[in-house]
Amino acid sequence: MTSANHSAKFPMEESFSIVDPAEYLRLAGIIIANTNDIVVITDVPNVNQEPRIVYVNEAFVRETGYSPRDVLGKNPQILLGPRSDPATRGRIYGALSERKHVREEILNYKKNGEEFWQELNIFPIANESGVYTHWVSIQRNITERKLSEKLIFETKNRLELAARAGAVGIWDFDFFNNRLAWDEQMYSLYGITRDQFTGSYADWTERLHQEDRADAELSITKAMEGASEFNTQFRVIWPDGSIHFIRGLAEVERDVNNKPLRMVGTNWDITELINAKMDAEAALKVKTQFLMNMSHEIRTPMTGILGLSSLALFEPLSPVVRDYLHGIESSAKLLLEIVNEILDFSKLEADKGHINTAPFCIQDLFARVRSLFAESAKAKGLQLNLFCDLDQHVQLIGDFFQLSLVINNLIGNAIKFTEQGSVDLSIKLLKLEGATLTLSFVVKDSGIGISQEAQPQILEPFAQADDSISRRFGGTGLGLTISNRILGLMGSQLHIQSIEGQGSSFGFDLVLVQERRNQNTI
Repeated sequence: MTSANHSAKFPMEESFSIVDPAEYLRLAGIIIANTNDIVVITDVPNVNQEPRIVYVNEAFVRETGYSPRDVLGKNPQILLGPRSDPATRGRIYGALSERKHVREEILNYKKNGEEFWQELNIFPIANESGVYTHWVSIQRNITERKLSEKLIFETKNRLELAARAGAVGIWDFDFFNNRLAWDEQMYSLYGITRDQFTGSYADWTERLHQEDRADAELSITKAMEGASEFNTQFRVIWPDGSIHFIRGLAEVERDVNNKPLRMVGTNWDITELINAKMDAEAALKVKTQFLMNMSHEIRTPMTGILGLSSLALFEPLSPVVRDYLHGIESSAKLLLEIVNEILDFSKLEADKGHINTAPFCIQDLFARVRSLFAESAKAKGLQLNLFCDLDQHVQLIGDFFQLSLVINNLIGNAIKFTEQGSVDLSIKLLKLEGATLTLSFVVKDSGIGISQEAQPQILEPFAQADDSISRRFGGTGLGLTISNRILGLMGSQLHIQSIEGQGSSFGFDLVLVQERRNQNTI
């Protein structure tokens, strides 16, 4: 870049100083010698000469590593190197030959070969007769600035490349001017060209699906107010009538008074993801419906087999036939248990598990546990212990059926995997706030336990601690999964403590509400 012609003349112009010329020159010399900018003065050569450096200041020595002896009398091209831009050099020499002031940026080299960027400000000096005698070059080190510019440029390129690769559009909403600036990818996301978008806020909202427009605008308003971040999803309608799902994220920039200035964000098309999700949900629905139908179909004849087996056992039979019938009954019960677990799991998979609250008491829960498991525990020589540190008659509001299902699964598992010792159910009051109770439910056994390696996966569907478990004890491995998912619906989750060979403890904390008429009974 070049500027208009001008040159400096000595002595000084009267309008710039009130000191005498000698003092002025003395002060100027001190300033030039001590300024942080490099000052290089070269003479103006004649036809047969090259320009020579006739003066350098201390900053030149400090910045370049050259001593005055290295450069005085030498051509100023001594600072140039292999990567100094020839075009920039050409502009400089062209301006100098025409005695013009020139300002350029160029990559130069220090004495040790290190590259550094300089901003050059070069102008000619004429004597009293108007003859150009010298060139003065004021040079400033701009290496840090150039490196910063390079980093910004490279970062910008990487971001643009990443945005293009990920089909991410970038937008900038200027609140003050009510204008939207889009990059090229944004036009692709909305199915339009640059000339089809005016850049107004209204133009953007007009392209949104009518059912999503209010929510999208509300998200922007809340982000501007600082109530929430802009993280939303909406549909846009292309000019061809097709509907596309867009995900939007943005940050709001604010001034020192927290007033919103602009919003910078991204959009990307999630239509394929939404379609894939809908297809997966449809496939899951078909699978779940099939499992539920099959479970019902299997359960009906299994109930008949159990009923007929039970009736047949009341008849006079030979020992062999009686053993056969006991085996049929036992196998039928196991198969019915598996079918019931699959049916329960299918309902939860289909998101049909619902929590229905009604009054119940701990006594009801204990009565059901005893009726279901007392005989099976006794048959294995196990003690079934039930503990509760609050009044068992207290009326609580909750889903008794779902809670019973969880407790039944845990106790059933505990009895199944315990050969000797006891199975304990304990219920403890952790916290009481008004009518709200937090209860701890723990089922503890002295059974085979679970290894540390197997514990992380034990809550996964169809998982057993190892393959030998299912062969030895039977079952689907769904009981704990079902229990944990039911607890999830009730705002809780299972926690496990177990030592292999010493037993296991399965527990959860549950928040329940005491029925008002019985609040003083705890």
